[in-house]
Amino acid sequence: MSGGTSFSGRDFRDALSSFATGVTIVTARDGAGQPVGMTASSFNSVSVDPPLVLWSVTKTAFSAQAFHDAQHFSIHVLKTTQTDMSGRFAKPGTDKFAGLAVAETQHGVPILPEALARFDCRQWAVYEGGDHWILVGEVLDLELEKGQGLVFSGGSYARAETLQSKAVEESRLGSEHPLESLAFYQLSRAYHAMADRFHHQVLDAGLSLGEWRVLSSLSGPEALGLEELAVRTYIQPYALDDVLAGLQADGLVRFDETSAQGTDKGRARVAGLLELARQNDEASMDSLSEQERAVFKANLQAIRD
Repeated sequence: MSGGTSFSGRDFRDALSSFATGVTIVTARDGAGQPVGMTASSFNSVSVDPPLVLWSVTKTAFSAQAFHDAQHFSIHVLKTTQTDMSGRFAKPGTDKFAGLAVAETQHGVPILPEALARFDCRQWAVYEGGDHWILVGEVLDLELEKGQGLVFSGGSYARAETLQSKAVEESRLGSEHPLESLAFYQLSRAYHAMADRFHHQVLDAGLSLGEWRVLSSLSGPEALGLEELAVRTYIQPYALDDVLAGLQADGLVRFDETSAQGTDKGRARVAGLLELARQNDEASMDSLSEQERAVFKANLQAIRD
C-alpha cells in the first residue's frame, strides 16, 4: 500500500473483514437505459433529516461509471435466504437480471423481489474516496418486510444472533433442557461446529456455498438430473437454474433442461476443496475411534434415508 504503511493490502482487507456488515444489492440504469446491479456491503446511514444514505463503488468495477452518473438508484437489503442472489450480483460479466421478476420505481430503476428493505434514492452527492467513489443518496421512498437480515463477516455469510439470547441459552440450557433431547437440535449444532472453518475456505476460494455444493456434486464424470441435483445441494429448483447459469458462463458446468454435468475445468476447481473437506472431516472427528466413526456415519445414513 502507498504512504509508507507497515501493513499490506491483504492485511488491510483481512482487518476490514472482521467488521460484520449487512449485505445489499444496488441497482440503477446506465446511460443506454440498461439495468445494472452489484452486491455491496458498504451501505451506511448518513442523516435522518434529510434522509440520506451512502455506499461506495470501486472505480474499476464494470458498472462503476453507470452508478456514478445515475441520478436515481435503489439499495436492497438482503434477507438470510438470499445468499444466491448476493452471489449472482457479485459476479462480473453475466446477465444478472435474467429470469428475475423485476419491477421498477417511478424513475425507472429496476427493483428486485423479496428484499428485507429497499431504499429508493436520488443522487445527492458523489465524493472521491481513493480507489472508490462514495455515492450519497437522498431516500425518496422505502419498503420494509419482515425477516432476518443477511450478514457478511470474515469472508462468510452469517445471520445475526442476539448475544443476550445466546447468554441465556448457555446459562440455562442444561442437560435436562427439552432442546437438548432433540436430535435435530444436536445435529444442527454439530453441523455448524464441523462446517464453519471449511465454509470460510470455500468463500476464500471465490465460490458461494451454493456453487460449492453444485460443483462438488458434479465432481464425478457422470451427469446428474436436475431434480436429484436440487436434493443433493438443498437448492430450490427455481434458484438452481441461476446457480448453474453462472457456473456455465464460467465454463465450470454444462446443463440443459433435464441434467447437469461438471466440466474438466469445474472438476479441477473443486479438487483442492474436496481434499480440504476430507481433512476437515477427519479433524472434526479426531476424538472418535474408528468404530465410533463408522457407527456415527451409519446412523446418519439411516436417518437421511
